[in-house]
Amino acid sequence: MSSTVPADLPRMFRPEPKLAAVPVQPTAKTRETLPAGRTWTFISRPGGQLETVTCLPGCIVNHDSDRETPTAREDIWCMTADVEDLWLPVSTGGRKPEEDRLLSCSIRQDPFDRDMAKRVPHAVLEILEDSFIQPLDPDGLAAVILQLEGQLKQIRGVHAQLTALREQGRVQL
Repeated sequence: MSSTVPADLPRMFRPEPKLAAVPVQPTAKTRETLPAGRTWTFISRPGGQLETVTCLPGCIVNHDSDRETPTAREDIWCMTADVEDLWLPVSTGGRKPEEDRLLSCSIRQDPFDRDMAKRVPHAVLEILEDSFIQPLDPDGLAAVILQLEGQLKQIRGVHAQLTALREQGRVQL
């Protein structure tokens, strides 16, 4: 049996292409280049045990209050800086448009969370201000990126159609 798919085979019978954007595991060489996170201690509440935490490399969270006062383990989290903010006027429920942040993304780690997926670095994608998709592992984030790219391609098609309609309108006037 041949593994080659005939080009004229109807789309519904063709296998889905492999995701080219799925990232590979980092090599030992790339792991060595990651900056080390800062290590600090805090007093766990309740119980009073001294706990040690190593921040996510690039963590921007100020942990001073966590170090200075007893803190619940589940309240400890690290986060990298968001991508550059995109603000657009958004109208919801017929209200006047207000500037809202769209498509913000950062890496977060909650080292003591009950959810094991949150204990490792994961992406937090904010679709619209205060509306999140989380936690995303590298494959999940790649899948979202592919879906957004597909949606963007369709929006570009609408842009081309709108431009053509506007051009037709100018000719007819």
